[in-house]
Amino acid sequence: MGFLKRTVTAKVWELAILLVAAIVFATVYRVYFSRAVTLTQVCERLEAIQNDETADMFDKLTGDAAQSLRDMNRLCQVRRPMRS
Repeated sequence: MGFLKRTVTAKVWELAILLVAAIVFATVYRVYFSRAVTLTQVCERLEAIQNDETADMFDKLTGDAAQSLRDMNRLCQVRRPMRS
C-alpha cells in the first residue's frame, strides 16, 4: 500500500510541476506577444499618419513631440523588414 501511495504522490507532483511550467510559459508568451502586437499597431498608425493628409503637419513638428515621433519612426523602421 505504501508503494502505491508514493507512486500516486509522485504523479501528482509531476502534474503540479507541469501545470506551473505551463502557466509560466503562457504568461511569458502572452506578455511578449501583447507587446509585439501593440508595437505593430503603433507602427501601423504612425505610418498611416505619415502617409495621409496630416503628413505635412508631421513634417513641420518641432521640439520634443517631433523628436519623440522621429524616435518611434526609427524604432519602427529597425523593427520592420526592408521592402524591395
